[in-house]
Amino acid sequence: MDNSTTDFVPQGLISDATLASLSVLFKLIVNPALGIMGLCTNIINIVVFYKMGLADGVTQNFFILSISDCCLSSLSLTSSVAYILYSEVFDGLGGPEYQAQVVYGASILIGTFPQSVSLVTTVVIAVVRCCCVAIPLRVKLLMTARRQLAVILTFTSCSAVLLIYAFSPSRVIFVHNPLTNASFILIVDLKWYEYTVFSNLSSYIGFIIVITCVIILTISLNKASNFRDKTTGGPLTSVGEQTKDGSREARIIKTVMFVSIVFILCYIPAMVLTMIGTLVEEFSLDGIYSNANLLNLMVMEMFIVINATVNIFIYYFFNTRYRTIFHTTFKNKPSEN
Repeated sequence: MDNSTTDFVPQGLISDATLASLSVLFKLIVNPALGIMGLCTNIINIVVFYKMGLADGVTQNFFILSISDCCLSSLSLTSSVAYILYSEVFDGLGGPEYQAQVVYGASILIGTFPQSVSLVTTVVIAVVRCCCVAIPLRVKLLMTARRQLAVILTFTSCSAVLLIYAFSPSRVIFVHNPLTNASFILIVDLKWYEYTVFSNLSSYIGFIIVITCVIILTISLNKASNFRDKTTGGPLTSVGEQTKDGSREARIIKTVMFVSIVFILCYIPAMVLTMIGTLVEEFSLDGIYSNANLLNLMVMEMFIVINATVNIFIYYFFNTRYRTIFHTTFKNKPSEN
């Protein structure tokens, strides 16, 4: 690592004082709390889905999503702790603040991998459920749990290879701000163009696919609801069976829909950030609008961790098996349906 120091005077829309105040809010209060909550909730999800069994593709994919979200929350918490450490001791170079800043930067870069796993897994969950609605018989034969796992592993392996390729030549330098007499690290020599192209393409494609799936599932759910209303005049036995099967399918669709909707809402800041970064060259860590870029990164991180945290509530309210095993495991009594 190169410990050389260079002078850098940030300018732009947001002042250093404003950025420092907002950094305290996000990095010292909001994000650590979300990181702890995300870590705890996803450990619970992992335990519950494991006890549900992983033979079913839906349960398997939610299990994978919980693992990636748990890693993402852990890395966010790590970056927040590192930020707290180096913001407390900032008196020179090469001391504890240096190692803390390196950990901070590394945790953010490493966090892009579980983030890509969550993206791919969410896309697979949404697409498979849409296919189950459109061609249910073929999906059961073609989209088995193992094949879904193979798809997730293939795409995430490609992401891991690209991340290693993009980040392996990187090095760390200290940048000095003479206005505040403070120093901070920059990670340079990344293959940033290749990574940005891949990240933006995969994010936008996944984002569009999930939105499309939500629209299809919403239409399907409305049609199923109307169909159940029209069949209430049939024989009691058939109506009861149809209602039971329809309710089960409706709960699965609702679970996937709400997981996808939360994903869409929480990833909008990331989509906006990448779009601005593509259109405005100076909207970068070393550009004129560096402070605005840093603020957007903190907001983006907050929403990504929120996405990794709140799924437990969706599982609990819309998945009967999840709720039963949750109560059995953590409250020692099954819930009544």
